[in-house]
Amino acid sequence: MKHRILFLLTAILISLSGMAQDNVTGILLNEKGKPVKKIKMRIKGRMKMLSTSSKGTFELGRIKAGDTLLIYPNRKLVAYVPMLDLPTYTIHLGKNSLRYATNEKTITCMYQEIPGQTYNNNIITYEKIQQLDANNLIDLLRGNIAGLQINYSDGQMKASIRGSSSFALSTEPLFIVSGTEYNSLEEANNAVSVEDIREIEVKKDGSEYGMKGANGVILIRIK
Repeated sequence: MKHRILFLLTAILISLSGMAQDNVTGILLNEKGKPVKKIKMRIKGRMKMLSTSSKGTFELGRIKAGDTLLIYPNRKLVAYVPMLDLPTYTIHLGKNSLRYATNEKTITCMYQEIPGQTYNNNIITYEKIQQLDANNLIDLLRGNIAGLQINYSDGQMKASIRGSSSFALSTEPLFIVSGTEYNSLEEANNAVSVEDIREIEVKKDGSEYGMKGANGVILIRIK
């Protein structure tokens, strides 16, 4: 019996060691070998976005074999970087690709257009949400939808859609979060977490929602 318990404990320890997660550090350099600051990146499958420091450095936590690092050289492109058994990375950003060296070879990762990227000014896609690194719905909407204005008034943050006409006292659009209606930006902001948002669509013509949509409608689709 003791031998069986010892065998099980050993098997568990081996399994846990195979799943061990470590911190990884690195630096991003341009073609001239100078550090590049404020380059956004994240681990695939995680929402949290990181940026390189003023010295081009970065640190990643809980990295395990098989993870993929997504690096965004700009808002339209992404590079998929396989995380290998390296404690630190020196990554060189080129015009069309990036590269880094291991003990055995140099790995090149071509830039690709961000999947599902849309240039519809009325939609904030899931991919763009991941890049923006917003803390809440207000941060996410501010400056990212053409014609949508976010202002502080009467002690609250309020939204308005340029060109909409209203017959009601409020000038805010109707917010719909996964089917639930909210009459103000503050209410919608308190009702949803950025991590759960899949897509945001702004309908400047909200006539299909009747009088409630007179100021437009903001549809928030969540996971």
